[in-house]
Amino acid sequence: MKKISLLILVIISINSLHAQRNLFKNSFDEYKDFGISKSEAKAYQKEGSLSVFNKEKHNTKLAIKLFNKKVGKSVKNKNHEGKIEYKVIAEAENKHYRINYIFFDGNKKSYEQIEEQREKMIKLLDSNYKFESLARQYSMDLNKYKGGDSGWFKFGSVMPDFGNAITNTMYYANEVFRVDIPERDWYYLVKKSHTPKNIKEILVLKTVE
Repeated sequence: MKKISLLILVIISINSLHAQRNLFKNSFDEYKDFGISKSEAKAYQKEGSLSVFNKEKHNTKLAIKLFNKKVGKSVKNKNHEGKIEYKVIAEAENKHYRINYIFFDGNKKSYEQIEEQREKMIKLLDSNYKFESLARQYSMDLNKYKGGDSGWFKFGSVMPDFGNAITNTMYYANEVFRVDIPERDWYYLVKKSHTPKNIKEILVLKTVE
């Protein structure tokens, strides 16, 4: 009986941490950033698979080789899949954003409880408490283990309401503010931790013989 109760608690905890796992997985046309139309992308996908490599996120040996190639050039490898070709189809510099955030799950707490907790956190931050430490203690998603660091992301990869809030020019560097998405019961305390910047990305076509 104790084992069953423990399992239930673990499942509840996991579900809570994954409650808004889709925040950075908003459906958008990523190929448009490279000047590739949907029809062109579909044509490439008939040949193989398309992947986006990001200069900040990808630092494998393959990624480094590809970033040193010009558009139209390729890197060839051979493994258990067969002969593989990675061809650089397009490149672009796209604006990316980066923040720290604390997520509150409205399915687990009432809005009044969330707002009370956010008020307390803001007071702690005014007393020089570290935002990252609060995120590790209180954020209700897996990003808590990174101190709430979102990593670099594009505007289109998040929900419009969230994107509009975190790109609002009225907020200064390192300013902390609230963002609410009540229709999904997602509530946040956000720190504008990084200045937006353009990051080089390449679109790569992988084909296997």
